[in-house]
Amino acid sequence: MQHCCVYSLAHSHKYTAGADKVGIISAIVCAIHCMIVPLLFLFTYSFRQAHSRDAHGLLPTWWESLDYLFLAIGFYAVYHASQHAARRSVKIALWMFWLFLGTSVIFQEKLHWLSYVASIGLIVTHFLNIRLHTRTKRKNHYHN
Repeated sequence: MQHCCVYSLAHSHKYTAGADKVGIISAIVCAIHCMIVPLLFLFTYSFRQAHSRDAHGLLPTWWESLDYLFLAIGFYAVYHASQHAARRSVKIALWMFWLFLGTSVIFQEKLHWLSYVASIGLIVTHFLNIRLHTRTKRKNHYHN
């Protein structure tokens, strides 16, 4: 016997676009963050007139920890959006792009570019999930 109050809104059987919207916003902010980092490295490097080509230590440590915050928010959004993914392919794509994001964070020195692919992929896939659910809802509405 199941009780309705046991399930949270995130685990309800009815789709809501909340997790997809959080995922879209998080991926956009993450992409902006990833674009700003190289610019900050350049500006900080030039202003300090550093003698080393190594850019480590030029940005505050909290700035780099934002990568992990985006990864955690993205995990939340992908987990909940994939629970109600409109198609299996959407579910697979959400997890695949999140794994790309995780890989780009872990290996950021060599795979920084992968964060852009992951962010764009997450944005597109979350939008696609919303669109597919909207279409299905309209289709069901007209057939009833």
